[in-house]
Amino acid sequence: MAISDILNAGRSSLIAQQRALKVNGNNIANVNTPGYTRQRPILEAVPTSAGGGVRVADVEQIVDRFVETRLLGQSSTAAGASARRDLLEGVQSLFPVGDASVSGALQDFFAAANELSAHPEDLAVRNDLLDRAETLAGKLRSSAEGLGAVQREADDRVTADVADANGILSRIADLNRSIRVEEVATGSSANELRDQRRSALGDLAKLVGIRTVENDDGSVDVYARSGVALVSGSNAARLEARLGTTLGLDGAVLHDVGVVAPDASLIPLGSDPGGSIGARLGVRDDELVAQAGSLDAIAVTLRDAVNGVQTDPAGRDLDGLVGSALFAGTGAADLTVALTDPRGIAAAQSTTGGDNANALALANLQTTTFAGLSGQTLSGAMGALQSDVGASVRNATDAATIEDGLLANVQAQRDSVSGVSLEEEFTDLIRFQRAFQAAAQLISVGDGMLQELLGMVR
Repeated sequence: MAISDILNAGRSSLIAQQRALKVNGNNIANVNTPGYTRQRPILEAVPTSAGGGVRVADVEQIVDRFVETRLLGQSSTAAGASARRDLLEGVQSLFPVGDASVSGALQDFFAAANELSAHPEDLAVRNDLLDRAETLAGKLRSSAEGLGAVQREADDRVTADVADANGILSRIADLNRSIRVEEVATGSSANELRDQRRSALGDLAKLVGIRTVENDDGSVDVYARSGVALVSGSNAARLEARLGTTLGLDGAVLHDVGVVAPDASLIPLGSDPGGSIGARLGVRDDELVAQAGSLDAIAVTLRDAVNGVQTDPAGRDLDGLVGSALFAGTGAADLTVALTDPRGIAAAQSTTGGDNANALALANLQTTTFAGLSGQTLSGAMGALQSDVGASVRNATDAATIEDGLLANVQAQRDSVSGVSLEEEFTDLIRFQRAFQAAAQLISVGDGMLQELLGMVR
């Protein structure tokens, strides 16, 4: 080997080890940086025909693509579980337990009906029955309005999520472009930009379920669960929350969500888009609608049953007339007390003083079962609804806790592969330092040999 080859080998080793130390130092500096991916220098021998020695061919990131894919999926699942829990916790407050509940108001109403059967001609008792009816109707309306408010909140949050998702999609497309340009220009991986893109994909996965495909040019294509393209190279699709045709529980129109097609139509994201968007749409369109339907069934059954007793042709009010409807409305949201005069309560079935036959029929509704309530009493149906709401909240809370735990496990797996290990970095630090020192010694030896040779010539 010529002396110049020795010097070239030492020089290339010095440069390579210096660059390796720089990568090593960068890892150590970013040990606590969220989303940072550990890097490793790839050393390769320089052919002797090119002068020999060593060089850093590339600086690669330590990434397990399967773990990264699981992390995106679990991030989406955990975010959806948390969003569902938060919305349903708002529903639970609409159905309290105890005297303040609809069930408590039902018991008070029928207690007043029992009191009426004991004192059918007492105006004070009749006024109390009307007051209890108004309280019951008010609590049913309040619960229905609360369900509508939670549904509207879910719709508004979906709209906000869509706006956030569009910003992230644009950022991913821009990063795809920048990564492609930098890697073509430098011939090495744009690791910092790839970390930024990985972080953006994680943020997007929390909003909507996604799958990714990496292209040969370093760009990543992103697809929704349904298969519709969200990002293709440097082009980002646009999501939109557009007013549709479905009326919400509050009577206002709800938003449809999808990808805007070239003809301006919406391409749906599928039945389960995933992430917080999917969870909120599920609560908005399914669970809240079902709960509102159960509440309406109770209100309509109450209205029809009470009005049936009150308007029975055999029934008579204090003036000897057939009674008029006590309740009015089409459901829980607009249930009101139509009767304002306590004398109009049909407590009797004759004009005989003290007749309480119709008041007893009204009180007996408390223990009557109804086909429209699946064979349950009014109180039983209300209790079942409260129980279902409570169970939904418990299940949602448990699911969110479980999914968060699974996410932490997958994140730990990712960190064990791609995170910075100070012990390993300190070992590499010593290894690269020793190699640098050896390269410097090699140059020193080659220089000494050259000086001796020159001295012999002189």
